[in-house]
Amino acid sequence: MLYELMRILGYEDETIFIRIVGRNHLIEELENVEEKYVHISAHGEYHKKLGTCLETPRNGRVYHSDLEDIWIDKKKSEIPELVVLSACQAGHVDMARAFYIVGCKYCLAPLNEILFEDAAVFLTLFYKLLIGEQKSPWIAFKNIKYGLSQILPTLSGAWSFYERGEKVIFIE
Repeated sequence: MLYELMRILGYEDETIFIRIVGRNHLIEELENVEEKYVHISAHGEYHKKLGTCLETPRNGRVYHSDLEDIWIDKKKSEIPELVVLSACQAGHVDMARAFYIVGCKYCLAPLNEILFEDAAVFLTLFYKLLIGEQKSPWIAFKNIKYGLSQILPTLSGAWSFYERGEKVIFIE
């Protein structure tokens, strides 16, 4: 999905796409990332006892606890500012805090199940404001959340925005 979004917006030349083949590969790519924004498209699940996980090919699962050392050797300026998780149920606080603890300031993810086309609509508009209009992650999120609540109030996903590991409450 991400490749098509970036192609539609004209940002494909500015975007690095990596096809993840398993749990360890995802963790390794996160450890080596050098970009300001990271987008992970995956399936997600939330388990009351284990917390949030991202599912990878070959039956891999990455839990919030798997992220605790990913950027331990990086300078703050080398850590992504924003992680977008395009994965059902990935917007729980445990996953967002895990990214914050290792240095990422913002995390964006859907709290509930999300339809593919709803994710595409939300993220196309979000990236248009974030990259194309150079809005901050929070301003891009807030504007998209408000605009879509007016024209598509039944959009699935219940996207959540986290700053410094805490959910930012959006009030219309």
